[in-house]
Amino acid sequence: MRLWILPILMVVLSLLSLLLLKSVAPSLAGAQFVFFGLGFLIFGVTARFPYSWYEKWATPAYFGLCFLLIVPLMIGKTTRGIAGWIDFGTLFSIQPSQLAIPIAALTLSHVLVKENIQKIRVFLKVLLLIGIPAGLILVEPDLGTTVIYILALGSMVFLSPISGRYLISVLVLSLIAVSFGWFFVLKPYQKTRITSFMSDTSKVTDANYNAQQALIAVGSGQIFGRGLGQGVQSHLRFLPERQTDFIFASLAEELGLIGSVLVVVVYSTLSLFCLYVALRTADPLGKYFSLTAAATLIFQSGVNMGMNVGLLPITGITLPLLSYGGSSIIATCFLLGIVQSINRQLPAKSSFHLT
Repeated sequence: MRLWILPILMVVLSLLSLLLLKSVAPSLAGAQFVFFGLGFLIFGVTARFPYSWYEKWATPAYFGLCFLLIVPLMIGKTTRGIAGWIDFGTLFSIQPSQLAIPIAALTLSHVLVKENIQKIRVFLKVLLLIGIPAGLILVEPDLGTTVIYILALGSMVFLSPISGRYLISVLVLSLIAVSFGWFFVLKPYQKTRITSFMSDTSKVTDANYNAQQALIAVGSGQIFGRGLGQGVQSHLRFLPERQTDFIFASLAEELGLIGSVLVVVVYSTLSLFCLYVALRTADPLGKYFSLTAAATLIFQSGVNMGMNVGLLPITGITLPLLSYGGSSIIATCFLLGIVQSINRQLPAKSSFHLT
């Protein structure tokens, strides 16, 4: 039964996604179905290979990731102000930044296990491994993906046997990076999104319009929702990006509190299962990767839902396996496929040690 938990949770989210898209954006449902078919195929194939196989290819994959992140900056397709897509004409386009977490996590877990992070050389190497993809994603500029990437990979470093002075150094460097990004990288509209979150929300302005419409959608759903196909905010297009960033608001409007709680339970179970795998596996590399997968799901789903209900600023983060988008689905299926690979190799009994 343990091996079926991840697939079952993924199927639940995929069915919810297809139902919602069929309701709020019918023209996208067919493509989403194809994305899920490809994603589940990647999940199944990925789960079949032992985790040690991915460890061998971690470094080449990391350099490949960096190359793919550079390509959109030169010839990429710009969508919603972000030059993060590699366009293959009418066939398809991919967003390489979605693959940053699983690939960087593979490389970083290898370094943390094989080398001593207490050494300054290794510590700087870790910062560089995290910093290069983060910088390339930020200059696209994709603030939301950068935030989730840093939080997920930062969790891995935080749980490693790192000294206190290094943690303070990371904090200082993070503050410097945030300041640099605010003044020299973020565009005015991105700054406005953040500052409008802290401003008076009683008046609707161009800056807080998206957040206000999301709140209206969530509130109008009440307990049982308006019903599939009956949403007002989404169907009349008052709710922007109803199929991606604000898919949770669309769900809350049509399926109400009941549907919203179901989604929260599924994401919580998914995250807890990744933590379970981390606790049970005897492989230290598997521990780090599973913890990072859990952190990714927790932060990404938490931030997206938070911005949908007005608790967090809007940063353009999608809900994994629920929002529309092939790159996100494939990356999430690849991430969970590796967790499933680790899950398949769990010993009967093991203790939890990161060192």
